[in-house]
Amino acid sequence: MAERIAFAIAAAGALGSALGVITLRNPFKAAVALIGTLVSVALLFLLAAAPFVAAIQVIVYAGAIVVLFLFVIAYLGEDPPLMGPDRTGRWAFVPATGVGVAAVIGLVALLRSSLPGMRARFAEASDIGSPRAIGEAFVDRHALIFEATSLVLLIAALGAVLLARRAVLGERGR
Repeated sequence: MAERIAFAIAAAGALGSALGVITLRNPFKAAVALIGTLVSVALLFLLAAAPFVAAIQVIVYAGAIVVLFLFVIAYLGEDPPLMGPDRTGRWAFVPATGVGVAAVIGLVALLRSSLPGMRARFAEASDIGSPRAIGEAFVDRHALIFEATSLVLLIAALGAVLLARRAVLGERGR
């Protein structure tokens, strides 16, 4: 019973912090909310008997990646970018409606699901989350997915650098 309560608290923390990441206008506060999200996810990994993944989650993501985000935020400054008139203002309800519909569909699918373990007790994990199991999963079963993810992250980093460069050049190097 205590595991379910801890899971509910960690899941609520992850969802609340993630909501803060996408709704806060101050980039620094959004980055701090991202730290809360990542720490909550690390707690979920701990509850799933994956302490190594939880530690990596905190060290790599909450530590290194968010620090990188904070450096970029400090580099670009607090000045909002110069933008023209908003021509999409009348369509602002469309994304919110889509998210709401997706949430309802997901909730209905979860409640009607007959997946094994959905309503059963937690299964005991034997070797999930150990460094050996993670390494074997990356090298054996999920090598293509792992490499595709690293390629997507590389493209995202390149895009972020190009967007930051365009913003700095647009302000004539400040």
